[in-house]
Amino acid sequence: MTGAGRSGTTWQTLERRAGLLRDIRAYFAAAGVLEVDTPLLRTTCASDPHIPETPVLGQGQSAYLQSSPEALLKALLAEFGRPVYQLGHVYRAAEVGRRHQPEFTMLEWYRPGWSMQALMDEVGTILRLAAPAHSAPIGSTDWSHCFEAATGIAASSGSDALRRRASALGHSTALLDRLDEGGLRDLLFSHCVQPTLGRSGPEFVTGFLAGDAAFARLDPNRPGHALRFELYWQGVELANGGEELTDAQTWLDRADRDNMQRAACGASRIPRDDDWLWALQRGLPACSGVALGVDRLLMLATEATSIQSVVPFAWRQT
Repeated sequence: MTGAGRSGTTWQTLERRAGLLRDIRAYFAAAGVLEVDTPLLRTTCASDPHIPETPVLGQGQSAYLQSSPEALLKALLAEFGRPVYQLGHVYRAAEVGRRHQPEFTMLEWYRPGWSMQALMDEVGTILRLAAPAHSAPIGSTDWSHCFEAATGIAASSGSDALRRRASALGHSTALLDRLDEGGLRDLLFSHCVQPTLGRSGPEFVTGFLAGDAAFARLDPNRPGHALRFELYWQGVELANGGEELTDAQTWLDRADRDNMQRAACGASRIPRDDDWLWALQRGLPACSGVALGVDRLLMLATEATSIQSVVPFAWRQT
């Protein structure tokens, strides 16, 4: 079989996909990172107001399909202090398109004692499992620099300037009035900056503002910024990681802020994640962690035009 049939993919692509999953597991087994399998149906989920949750009903109470295994991986890290990873499906509502699926495959892992740079180097190793031709060091750019270059306004601009710039892109006043500074920056970044990133090869973005890095540790050498990175290739976000926040009160404050933003946008309040709070209160070790989209990586490595080409029986726009 060489052509795409009912599944929407080809046998060769399925073989490539199986090989990538096998290689990822072999790499982590050799590196001493344990694969774990945490539940993806829980009574809470990420409070991030920019991630659409996937609620379901079960046993008479609300439950959520997880957008990431982050909370329980951190709970395991706090309990055992060993590196762990999870490779499997996660969920985000209302996302179907050339680069988006409501159900997709994510690789997420945590390295106790590692710096952000060490983890970025390992992300490059994982990327080259899928795309051996990209063996050169991955490029890097500063968030503020690329934001200002692409939007024409300073990264430190207040809400009024951000809203004017977003309005010039044609976004409605009703939408823009619901967004705070972080939401406006995210909107401008996705429309103006992201398409320019990683055009000549994979590229890291670092130096994110602290307010836009909810669960990353603050950079002690750069006030107002966080130790967070994202990886882009051909304008597509592949990975998001950094050095992890380990302070329980700071996490509670940020979760409360997220829920206030959700309320302002008409979204439901997310119940507190007691497993995550337990991990922070017990003492999450200094660590770095990252989540990487496997379907997107395979799409780019095979030069496919859409994520549906590398996911059998993928969701499609109607």
